[in-house]
Parts: sequence; structure tokens; C-alpha cells
Amino acid sequence: MKRSARTGRARVASASGQALVPALIFLVVGCIGLYVAFNSFQMTSAKIKLQNTADAAAYSAAVLQARDYNFSAYTNRAMVANQVTAAQVVALKSWIDELDATYSPSELDNTVTSLADHPAQWTTPKQIGRADIGPVRAALDALLPTVAGNIGLLNRALSVAQANYHAAVFTAVPDTADAIAQLNQADTRVTSGYFNGPRNAMQLAAWKSYTATVIPAGTTGRDDFADVVTDQSTLDGFVKNRSSNRSVAPNFQQMNDTANGICGANSSFTVRVSHAGGTQLRNDKSGWQSIDASTAAMRVSCFGSFGGVAGSGGSANGNINNFMSHPPFAAWQDWQGYGGYFNFGYTGSPTPGWQVPEAMAQQFSLGPGPSLDPANGGLLPYQEVSGVQLASEAPRITLEVTRNTDTLVKTVGLQGGGRLEVDDNAAGGAMRALSSANAYFVRPDETGFSSSILGRLANANQWAREDRATEYPSLFSPYWQARLAPVSDDERAAAQANQISAASQVQKQ
Repeated sequence: MKRSARTGRARVASASGQALVPALIFLVVGCIGLYVAFNSFQMTSAKIKLQNTADAAAYSAAVLQARDYNFSAYTNRAMVANQVTAAQVVALKSWIDELDATYSPSELDNTVTSLADHPAQWTTPKQIGRADIGPVRAALDALLPTVAGNIGLLNRALSVAQANYHAAVFTAVPDTADAIAQLNQADTRVTSGYFNGPRNAMQLAAWKSYTATVIPAGTTGRDDFADVVTDQSTLDGFVKNRSSNRSVAPNFQQMNDTANGICGANSSFTVRVSHAGGTQLRNDKSGWQSIDASTAAMRVSCFGSFGGVAGSGGSANGNINNFMSHPPFAAWQDWQGYGGYFNFGYTGSPTPGWQVPEAMAQQFSLGPGPSLDPANGGLLPYQEVSGVQLASEAPRITLEVTRNTDTLVKTVGLQGGGRLEVDDNAAGGAMRALSSANAYFVRPDETGFSSSILGRLANANQWAREDRATEYPSLFSPYWQARLAPVSDDERAAAQANQISAASQVQKQ
């Protein structure tokens, strides 16, 4: 009996280790599963991070694109303002030259002296006016050429800076995008040659052709820059039309006298001087031109009415060698400026060059005088959107970023080996991600009740259009921003084909 009891206990003890085997198997399988899951999670996390990096790189490229367009818009606006100033300088020079000529001795004085009984009524105010004009004329003669030259140099600098900045953006995009990618992930880079390679050729060509350098001077026809510069709201009244009646002060450029010495008793002699003048952009946009002229309307009771030239002056900038189309004969086109302006502010005739005052026609035949700025006058080259672009979006920029898969696992021991080595199945040993972005144009109306109080722009009424109309993209309004855009199916297919091709080459090696 004692033997059988010991035998039973031995059998029970020998069976107590049988659960250890399945436990060990379960543990090994669990560790392998955990190892595989860990590597899978790393791959998924790496893909998400790579896509975020691609988005950051593409967005940075779109920011450069938007900044390029906004820089062009700001410089275009600066050049518009400078062109308006140049027109004012040309107008002032013409105006002061005409004023000086009007109050200087002339043939008109001899006519008045021979007809009027009291010519001092005419000559004395002229002498006073000339004395007053002298210091102003001297100051403007010294100042205006310098101002005109500096404005021209500034415009030239803005034009060149605009072109250089635009060209530099295309060079900067690959390096900037690559730097952004590496800042996000040190092991990531923009795929070598992608931006300038065949895969991106069409997209890059679309971006480059979206804007163009416009050279307005020397050409006829419509021009965006010229339209803005010559707009009625852009130019002030002094530039557009300086017509006036000089008879605004007693005994000043007017005369009411008798002509008894010529006509006998109870005869009269009157003089009225009227001024016409204006500044207009040449039709070929090569410079601004001004003419100012004063015409004397005289009447002797026994002779009737007749006219005479009281004085005239002219001024211009740009190349004035071809002031007339067919010198010395003036054509109506020579009186026609850009933007609907003609006859240099004279409104007495509906036709360019037809029935203009004698004094103005005389000054026109003499030309505008020496150019205040022959080198940089006229409209200079500028950047503008090519053609008529009605869509608000600029061409997309697509970038591809790459990360080698051997950089995914930092701990070498976790990469496995032999039959336990986990294959990432990445074609060509690399992971790649695509992302697209572009600049877009929007001019929000921040003045309405629907605008958020917190999001409303400061001085919103100065940003929105007065007419609240839709504004299409141009490089005259700095309302370009950047955003991500969908990647096209063609780009994804091209990227997949390129990666499979790279994988095939790796396998052959």
C-alpha cells in the first residue's frame, strides 16, 4: 500500500510541466507578432511623416510663388506712382516755360502797343508778372531735371529688381523645398532632378508661361500698365487739363482800352488771353509729353476780331527723336495720346490735331523741347499675368520627396535577420511621397456684416473694391496667397511608374 501511494505521487509530479511548452510557444508567437506589428507601425508612421514633409515642401514652394507675384504687384504699383510723378514733373516744366514765355516780351506786345491808346495797361502787369515768375522759373529749372532723372533711375531699378526676383524664384524653389524637407526630417530629401526633370517639364513650363515680361515702350495697342497709369482716377487735374482763362485778376493778362488813335473817337480795343495745356502719354508709350500755350483774342471795334500767340512751352521725357510720325508734317496720330487723351488738354475740338489754338499748333511744330529724362523715360518693362486669366489659381507646383527605407529603423537589432527579417517591400529601397500646392488670388470683401469681427482687416474699406466686383488675377494687386492642391492622377501614375522602374534597376544590379 505504501508503494502504490508513492508511485501515484510520482506520476502527478511528472505531469506538472506540460503547460510550459504551449506557454513558451504562445510567447514566441506573441513576440514575433509584436515585432512585426512594431515594424508595421513604424512603416505607417514613416509614411504619414513623409507625406507631411512633402506637403511642407510643396507649400513652401507655393509661398515663394505667391511672394513672387506679390512682389511684382508692389513694384508695379510703385512704378505706377512714379510714372504719375514723372507726368507731373513734365507738366510743371511745360507750364513754367509757357508762363515765362507769356510774360516775356513778344510780338504780341508790339501789336498791342500799335493799336491801344494806353499800352501801359498791358505792359506794366506783364513786367510785374515776369518779376514774380523769375525766381520760380529758376528754382524749377534747377530742380525738375534732377527729379525726373532720379524718378527714371528708381523706375529702372524697380523694373530690374522685379525681373531678377522672378528669375531667382525658379532657382530657389528646389533648394528651399529640399531645406524644408530636411528640417522636417533629416533623412528626407526632394527627389533629385524632379523639379527640373522630364516628369515635371509640362508643369514647370506652365508656371513659367503664366506670367511674362511686358515691354510696353515702342509699341502701339492696349497695355495693362498704361491703362492703370492713364486712368482718369490716377492722373490729377493739373496733368490732364490745365486750360484756364488768364483774365482772373484785374488788369492781368486782359485789357479794356480805347483805340481812338487807329479808329477814331468812341472806338475800343480789348484783349483776352486764354490758356490750354495738358500732359499725355505718347501713343507708343515711350514717354510723357506736355504742351502749354496761351492765345490772345483781340478785338478792335473798327477792324474786328483776330488772334495772336501770347506764349507757349513744352516738355517731355523719353526719346523724343521721333516726336512726329512723319516730320516735318504733323499727323492726327501725333496729337493722339494713350488712353483717349488728345490735343494736350484742349477741349475745343473733338478731333485730334483739328482746329487747335494757333499757339498750341506753333509749339507742337517746335517740339516738346529737350527731354528731362531721355534714358529712362516712358513705360519700362514689367511683369504681368499672360493673356486673360479668369481662374483664381496659378499653375500648381508638385514636388516629390524621398526617404531611404534603411533609415526607418534606428535600432539595428530591431531590423531582424534571416527568416525573421522584415521586408519593407519599398520599391528601390526608398519611400516617396507627392504633394502639390499653388498660389491663388483672392481679394476679400472685409467690409460686410458677414465678416468676422476678429478676422476683419484693419482699414478694411481701403482694401475692398469700391464696386464690390470680382477682381481677376493680375500682378497689380498684392492679394496672392498659398495653399495645398490635389495631386493629379497622371502625376501619381508617373510617380508609380518611375518608382517601379527604379526598383527593376535595383533588382538587375
